[in-house]
Amino acid sequence: MVVNELCRERNNKAMIKPAFKKIYIILGEQDKENLEWILQTLSFLYSHLNLTSNIYLVSENLSAGMPQVERIQKNINEFLSDHLFARLYVHIVHPAPLSAMDDIRLCYKYLKQSTDKFDQEAYIHQELPRLILLPVFVPDDQVKPIQLIDLLDGLKNSFLLSSLYLNKDTLDLAQDKKLLSFTDKVYYGIGNSRKMTDIVCNLFCQDIIDDSLDKLENNDLSMTGPCHDSLIISAQDGNVYCCMDAFLKNESLAKNYEMHGLEELLADYYQQDKSKRDCLGCREHVLNSFVDLPKSIDTNQKIGALLYHFGMLRQDSEDNFQAIKNFKQSLKLSPIEESDPVYFRLGIGYTNIGRYDQALKAFKSVELSYQGQHFFHFYKGLCYFETEDYVKALEEFSKALHLKPQHDDRIRILIYIGTCFNNLGKYEQAVDELEKAKETAGNVKEVYNTLGFSYFKIKDYDKSIENLKMAVEIDPFSAIDYASLGSNYREKGDLEMAIGMYEKALALDSAMTSVRENLERLNKKSI
Repeated sequence: MVVNELCRERNNKAMIKPAFKKIYIILGEQDKENLEWILQTLSFLYSHLNLTSNIYLVSENLSAGMPQVERIQKNINEFLSDHLFARLYVHIVHPAPLSAMDDIRLCYKYLKQSTDKFDQEAYIHQELPRLILLPVFVPDDQVKPIQLIDLLDGLKNSFLLSSLYLNKDTLDLAQDKKLLSFTDKVYYGIGNSRKMTDIVCNLFCQDIIDDSLDKLENNDLSMTGPCHDSLIISAQDGNVYCCMDAFLKNESLAKNYEMHGLEELLADYYQQDKSKRDCLGCREHVLNSFVDLPKSIDTNQKIGALLYHFGMLRQDSEDNFQAIKNFKQSLKLSPIEESDPVYFRLGIGYTNIGRYDQALKAFKSVELSYQGQHFFHFYKGLCYFETEDYVKALEEFSKALHLKPQHDDRIRILIYIGTCFNNLGKYEQAVDELEKAKETAGNVKEVYNTLGFSYFKIKDYDKSIENLKMAVEIDPFSAIDYASLGSNYREKGDLEMAIGMYEKALALDSAMTSVRENLERLNKKSI
């Protein structure tokens, strides 16, 4: 039976076929063994692609790398010819220096001719071709817009939709509206590097941003999970990587040139403990890298909304410092009319890390929008409470209570109101408010031990003991409540009970110096 179960489990795992959305291939020097491994790997991976999958062929020089590109495209053609319901988007990424313009035109003329049968097929059936070539040009700072327009226009006439990859030193090209009209998409690079490895990272980064924005637009707020299934295959170092983070950390799945079975490669992909990767942190890092690059107002506002959502996720996981960073960046990009929720969350973040003055400043920014919300006044009251301004804290907690919060919030607010009165020396008023909380609180220890303190201060030791007994019944490990019981029994003159309570308190927390001193004094009296 056990053997059968293991076989069934292994077969079920074998049936799982991930759909790789992106496969990036960084071409290296022409090497027959290297190329054969790439072709073999691609042939294996075709069955793990779908109608929206993209392959990126990244070459340092299109003319020099043309034999590899040509052979890979031939391999893709063979797959599509055998699988009539398959489609692939193939992006060819390479530099586009001025000196190579003519060679680039000739290369694409040849590549396009090899797709004729797919174009004819699409024309007959009036549908999208099953092989779509998408050039991605990486111009240098010597190329002028008119020269790129001439190249892109010619390719467009051959039904080749081209994209641009722009670095910091070529960003000015994005300002040319005529050039952009011939451009299908603009990819942005960080810095001025034109190394293929850096280009792949930036392409992957932009894909993560696009994916995050798509999730936000579709109300899919699960940003902490891994990005789409993707692979980076580097012919330069002979390694395979599962994502950009692994690529940057040089954590490869397998070494191409070692005898590593392709089924085993896929098994390794899924056996990785992806929970060890901070995928939300990866999205944040990527977004921060691209935040200063030129974008439309609409895109900036969407990124602002995305940063706000990242901040909420961080705040929910109690990473308040990162949440604050996200909220502050969001405010720079969000329109004024949508900034109130960001300011409010920023105020909560500052409250949680103890920066109460900054929290109050943030809350002040949204006073008009949130003054009718009980939680707004609660957080303001909490800031005043923590800075020991109990009068203002009472004002805010009272406003929050007046707005009729739900049961749990009401109890919490009443406890703070009672504590404020205690700290102001108004113990009778504290008792009044805490008794209201006690009526419906249930097993909330803080109601009983705070009431115990209030009754102790007005010398009603029996009621104090009654409430403190309830507190230790709810939490038998509360050293402070046993200590308070000891003080009540001491004041009543019941030294034996007082000593017993103090001993219980010290057994739970030996660092309570005042309790130890009280116990020593009582032990001397009892001798």
